[in-house]
Amino acid sequence: MRKYEHVDVIASLGAVMEINTEHYKSDFQYDREMFQKAAQHPDAENTRLLWLSRSSGTECFYERDAYLNESYAHHSWLYHTESRDGILAYAVEITGMEGGRVMGNLYELDAQQHAAKVERDSLPAAFVTLKFEDGAWGRYPYEEYDKRKYSLIDLHGKILDKRLEPQDEAVLQARLHEARREREKYRPAVFKVGVHSRKPSIRRELAAGKAKAVPKKAAAKTKNNELEVG
Repeated sequence: MRKYEHVDVIASLGAVMEINTEHYKSDFQYDREMFQKAAQHPDAENTRLLWLSRSSGTECFYERDAYLNESYAHHSWLYHTESRDGILAYAVEITGMEGGRVMGNLYELDAQQHAAKVERDSLPAAFVTLKFEDGAWGRYPYEEYDKRKYSLIDLHGKILDKRLEPQDEAVLQARLHEARREREKYRPAVFKVGVHSRKPSIRRELAAGKAKAVPKKAAAKTKNNELEVG
């Protein structure tokens, strides 16, 4: 596996998205906002993320959340990485802003292997801290929250922020540290995007078919962008 150090994160992953994602490209706007927030307000948690591109959209989650069983990030990451077709996945480490660009390091992931590791190393949530629309906040045992969440929303308004916590935060941090230590061993490479032929989209295949059906008219050959690294 390869790592790409000190790159423009939004430009680099945006290029991957343009090449690999055919539908719902607007998903990337949410990813962009997460990267920008991490660069502007860096701390130990929000600068480490997991990102993937698939045919229909992109997904971006904080890495810590993916290692907690009850989180949306955990379930979504495992669900989307089940597919073996067209998934490009990266661990993202935001390092800051430079000339208005979000800079950081990208680490290639084998989506299925990484999902298996996350599933194996994840921990159950023991507590949850909530911030509500009316300004109230509270920390609850997860089972209590699971039973009372709708009554809490009725009382305080919608949940604006939710943080899950394991029984022992040190265990979770050790597992995250181990995953990051392994990624540091990846081979350094240069992130490049070139223009090469690739399998055409269904839309272009249909257009080519119509062109061939018209006598004495040659179909125009097209080329798509393909990610090239190394």
